Amino acid sequence: MNDRLKKAYDSLPVPLQNLVLGGYSSLLNMERFGGGFRKYCELLERSQWFSRDELLAYQELQLRRLVSHAYETVPYYRKRFDERKIKPADISGCADLAKLPVLTRGDIKKNFRSLISTAGPSRKLRGGHTSGTTGSPLEVLYDLPAVTMTYAALDRQYKWAGCRLGRNGDRVAVARGNVIVPMAQTRPPFWRHNRSLNQLILSSFHMSSRNLVEYFLAIEEFAPALLDGYPSTLYILARYLRSQGKRFPLKAVISSSETLYDFQRATIEESFQCKVFDYFALAERVVFATECDRHEGHHLCMEYGITEILDEKNSPLPAGRAGKLVGTGLANFGMPMIRYQTNDHTALRSHLCSCGRGLEMMDDVTTKAEDILTMKDGRVISPSVLTHPFKPLTSIEESQIVQEEPDRITVKIVPGRTFSEIDRKYLVKELRERLGEEVRIDIEIVESCPRLPSGKFKWVVSKVPLGV
Repeated sequence: MNDRLKKAYDSLPVPLQNLVLGGYSSLLNMERFGGGFRKYCELLERSQWFSRDELLAYQELQLRRLVSHAYETVPYYRKRFDERKIKPADISGCADLAKLPVLTRGDIKKNFRSLISTAGPSRKLRGGHTSGTTGSPLEVLYDLPAVTMTYAALDRQYKWAGCRLGRNGDRVAVARGNVIVPMAQTRPPFWRHNRSLNQLILSSFHMSSRNLVEYFLAIEEFAPALLDGYPSTLYILARYLRSQGKRFPLKAVISSSETLYDFQRATIEESFQCKVFDYFALAERVVFATECDRHEGHHLCMEYGITEILDEKNSPLPAGRAGKLVGTGLANFGMPMIRYQTNDHTALRSHLCSCGRGLEMMDDVTTKAEDILTMKDGRVISPSVLTHPFKPLTSIEESQIVQEEPDRITVKIVPGRTFSEIDRKYLVKELRERLGEEVRIDIEIVESCPRLPSGKFKWVVSKVPLGV
């Protein structure tokens, strides 16, 4: 939403803001749940019970279609194939992917236009942004089948949790990065209703000890069946309940977008008297991994993409060995992502889940260990909601947020060639909108952002004790 539209939205009374959210959501829902959504849902309902060999056969069939399409219509891949003197027929199975180079974030930024398929008009493609684990923004494009397949995979996760997704589904309270309440607002409601999806959307930016009692009054009135959000934000809500000696029973809690730690899972499950169902997905639409009711790890959605775990030399690693997560999306033909190297590390498991599904299993992703910010007024801010200001800024190579004091943060920036004063002002404005006008935000230009002694990277580092 651009500044003018955002100002217009903020100026509306709350009932009209609810109508705007519902109308906007209805437009998005036509894409998400239209077209091939039902077809993909029916496929995923059947294929979850395929044997591993049947799932591999499905992957290889889709891979051959994707590779042929990429060679014929995507200039970048035609060039890469020709450089290696290989043809689409040489990629007949998943093991043959090793004949192709990995696709890095740098490759995408450098060759963005030549990665788009010429089979259809690019204006029909949808855009997405990811800040990545290192805070380096990336833009990608995908077609409508990739959108509907993504929501079919999410629908299956909801079903595994015993819930229903969508307009006619269960009532859900959402605790993500939606900026739906003006930051300057100091009195409730700190939430909005999206009736098109049966949602109560909670602001993640107003969760102070003083305000959380109001949040739970609204949640009680809404009476959701489940809660869906970032682990750190869900944990804030769960800790508040625990501090009050209360419980709020739900059918299930759905978490994603951050590492879910064991201590968070335990507190959330205790406070909401239900199981947490965690899933892992990427804006690049190459990997989707979900948790079933056995909670023995993440099932890879093999119908969605092909997952490889590679070492630093891009050689495949056996199950049980952690390495770079590399994915090939099987639904996106508009801007194919073949062997896309993510910034995440994990491992495949050598055994399947006791639930009987043939889907491969993946360990938790281990590279998203960020801190929660505690503000001077007692609000606690999830790191994931802070990624949004960075997503459009492809002029940033790397970033890191450091909180030294409750009312002061430093943003370390490794600038790209096109980084400008306009980008700096935009970033400060957007962060201040989320953190509050009283927060001092310093931008520090650096050559590189520091790593932990282990070599791992923390995008958000807070030196302020958690205040809730």
